[in-house]
Amino acid sequence: MPLCPYCRTVVSEDTRFCPECGRPLAIEQAAKGMSKKKIAGIIVACIIAIIVIVVIATRPPTSVGPEPTIPAHFSTYTDELGLFSISYPPEWELQLEVIEEREQAVKDIISCIDSDLPVEKVSLLFLAGVPSQIGLFPSVNIIVEPCPAIVCTHDAVIKAEIEGAKVVMPDYQELSRVKTTIDGRTATIIESQGAFVGLDTYRYVQMVCLVSKTVWVVTCAALPDEYSEWEDDFDATVRSLRILK
Repeated sequence: MPLCPYCRTVVSEDTRFCPECGRPLAIEQAAKGMSKKKIAGIIVACIIAIIVIVVIATRPPTSVGPEPTIPAHFSTYTDELGLFSISYPPEWELQLEVIEEREQAVKDIISCIDSDLPVEKVSLLFLAGVPSQIGLFPSVNIIVEPCPAIVCTHDAVIKAEIEGAKVVMPDYQELSRVKTTIDGRTATIIESQGAFVGLDTYRYVQMVCLVSKTVWVVTCAALPDEYSEWEDDFDATVRSLRILK
């Protein structure tokens, strides 16, 4: 007959609690039925779990580090009204004279799609890049749009922007997303790939931030096979936006 490990009272094998001291016996009896290998495995698992908990508990809280500096060799553009500035690689050319034409082209593309996107309210403020036979690639542009009343938080803006991208790019693919701080404001940098209806596929890096009641979107684009050449410049460019007013 088995004995209670605590008071040594004789108990039956199916007894869960000692009739003398009242302590539980099921755990002790279950342990006797386990192999040493299984018990060792459980002990190791518990130790690992404790280590993970200690590491998490003692790790310093995540904080936003210093914003990366704008590369010294970059060119910087400030608009005539002193509303914003942005920096970009020195070999890129400004294409401000075609902004109105490009802005209308974007609106025409979106208007051909059955969607509720407020195309008449989108403003293209900046355009620069390397001229090529197919346009500016690589390139950077800045688009500003009013924030709808129902979209009042940064996370809601990001969700709306991605849903909008999926509407105009049926093959839209999000590759990465980083929430950070740029110019003291919460911002999200999204890397994606896709093609506007009827156009070729391009790789994009977008920085999206909510400023008062407007959404600012800085987009760098390149052909997929040229993206790696410009990846660092793209990151520095989208992070260089400064709202001056």
